[in-house]
Amino acid sequence: MPDDIRNNGTLCIIKGHVPLISETFIDTHIQRLPGEKVVLYNYFPEYVFNGRTIRPFYSCRPLRRRLRRILPMALYDRWVTPRHNHPDEIRDFLYAFFREHRVNCILAEYGMNGADICDIASELKIPLIVHFHGHDAHRTPDVTPYLDKYKRMFEYAHTVISVSHLMTERLLELGAPAEKILYHPYGAREYFFDVKPDYRPTLIAVGRFAEIKAPYLTVAAFREALKEVPDARLTMVGDGHLLECCRSLALTWNIADSIDFTGPLTHEQFLPLFSQACAFVQHSVTPSWGDAEGTPNSVLEAQAAGLPVISTQHAGINEAVIHGETGYLVKERDVNAMADHMTFLLTNRNSAESMGQAAKAHIKSNYSMTKYIKAIEQTISGAIKNTQI
Repeated sequence: MPDDIRNNGTLCIIKGHVPLISETFIDTHIQRLPGEKVVLYNYFPEYVFNGRTIRPFYSCRPLRRRLRRILPMALYDRWVTPRHNHPDEIRDFLYAFFREHRVNCILAEYGMNGADICDIASELKIPLIVHFHGHDAHRTPDVTPYLDKYKRMFEYAHTVISVSHLMTERLLELGAPAEKILYHPYGAREYFFDVKPDYRPTLIAVGRFAEIKAPYLTVAAFREALKEVPDARLTMVGDGHLLECCRSLALTWNIADSIDFTGPLTHEQFLPLFSQACAFVQHSVTPSWGDAEGTPNSVLEAQAAGLPVISTQHAGINEAVIHGETGYLVKERDVNAMADHMTFLLTNRNSAESMGQAAKAHIKSNYSMTKYIKAIEQTISGAIKNTQI
């Protein structure tokens, strides 16, 4: 097998699970990073490329390639595939994949994916960039089994990308060298700047119904705000295992008629909803197992759309929202404080509009998508050049 496959080549993005509507930041890498790209889904070593598992279709061994061509798939799976769990077999098909596609840099989305591919990348002398996003740095049950792998990854990786100052501190605690950490939060997609909200008494929330976003606390805060603003509405976009919990709370508290649970929507479907609201709300919290957001893209893009944000003093939200200027930040789980800010913006259209316009200007100046993609592009170029020296 080759010990060095650095050619004029291709960026390999290892994404992990299948595409999620909420992971716009990764889709942006796939769509906007320049040059040739291949994208691997699923987890090591069962990667999927172009809709099929790569295991049976790649090998550095002539006999293996010939067997794949002449044997029916059922026989190949029965006679050959069971051997694939051996480390040498895994190396074989991954070496072959990276060689055939001329991969000269790997961008691993999430720390676990970077840790899993690190040894192969090191053996093949392919530069590795690892983009952390949130739970991969903070969620204790997920991170603990990877501590040793993380140490090896930090040693080999060219760059580790962090999206919040809290995440940077955590990566340093985990052993990442300070000189390898690139702090660069996401950017807002440009078309959000074209949104013109009418600042009607409606609040909007967009995101997964998961513990870290505590949507039930948003519902609880809205319940209090409704006591002062009975004609207010809340639109909640997204899906997740806490959705039914939130619906049940709304029914129990007799406020279901004031809340629209839309379920998951595409960006094209929910974008018009940003023009029909006076503020964006999200009550992110730190669960007992230590998870944390990165810098939520929804918080950036809501401000880009001209909406003030009511959220919590949590991870990168602290950096993205300027309290009292582009929105309001409350302590985690302070439902009453969130309700007070909801009430204020629901009943003060002029304040909502002025804060929203300040938010738009803030995001345009400090969270440019062009700058974000350019930073990653330069990091990739630097990694390849550094490896070729």
